[in-house]
Amino acid sequence: MRTFQTWWLKLSCFLTGYNFYILSACSEVSVRKVKKYTSALIIIFILWAFVGYFFCSRYIKLGPLASLSGSLISVLIILQIERQILLIEKTNTALKYTRFALAFLMAIIGSLIIDQIIFKDDIESAKMITNQQKVALLMPTKTSEIASHISSLNQAIITKENERKSFIEDISKNPNQQILETTISVVPVKKTIKDSLKTETTNTILKKVSTTNVRSIPNPKIEQIPGINQQLKDLNQQKTDKENMLITLKSDLENEVKSKVGFLDELSNLVNIIKGSLIACVVYFIWFIFLLLIELLVLIGKSNDTDSDYEKAIQKQMEIHMTKIHLL
Repeated sequence: MRTFQTWWLKLSCFLTGYNFYILSACSEVSVRKVKKYTSALIIIFILWAFVGYFFCSRYIKLGPLASLSGSLISVLIILQIERQILLIEKTNTALKYTRFALAFLMAIIGSLIIDQIIFKDDIESAKMITNQQKVALLMPTKTSEIASHISSLNQAIITKENERKSFIEDISKNPNQQILETTISVVPVKKTIKDSLKTETTNTILKKVSTTNVRSIPNPKIEQIPGINQQLKDLNQQKTDKENMLITLKSDLENEVKSKVGFLDELSNLVNIIKGSLIACVVYFIWFIFLLLIELLVLIGKSNDTDSDYEKAIQKQMEIHMTKIHLL
């Protein structure tokens, strides 16, 4: 049991920033004061750990581990804020007002996020109406865009079909084409030359001889038909896909709008619910006052506490240290 109390006191000193070794030599009044502050801190930590986890998970779209990290960061921020109160000797007016302003803002943020959980079903109902309005605004533009694509595809299909038809007609009329091939060959020719003495000299010269042949080949457009058929197949498939998109456009838009959960969208719906319902307004202010008072627990406790022997020991330690510095 004593081991647990020692462990708890060490944890309390760690959270509040108190010195364990000095506190362990002080009276039970000082120990109880530290435990009281620790209890208030733990209540605040639990609330803000929950708020931080929910906010990271739902709105920042983080996984469980990352959301836990966000929750831990929220707790650390709260701890550092509360230590500004706990580790000061006397709470001055400026610090009180600053902490109250922080508590006010944090209570607003916390109550908004917690109320979004409480009014979840009501917010979902309001979101359905809002989502339908968004879909109604998006439908004409999306429909016009897809219809334009389908029209372009239809025009491309008609062009390709006409091209294919003209090719087939040409192939039917001219299944084969006549090609003239000219072949040039070199033929040796003997030529006899007489000089002035009437002496005959025979020379061999090379003479180019061209030969023209007519060859029949299949119409080249036959080889282009499979490519045109494949292009028509692709265009028809794209047209079918666009027509299917047009059929399922409304449900796709609804799913897209529904999947995008925005903090401001839900906040707007929550504000509308609070404005339109007295009960919702009362619930919100109950949570707001509850969180505000919890945030001010440490400040209220610190302001009303008198100096214990721990504070006096710290003060005495400082006086001794100052005396040593003066003597040096």
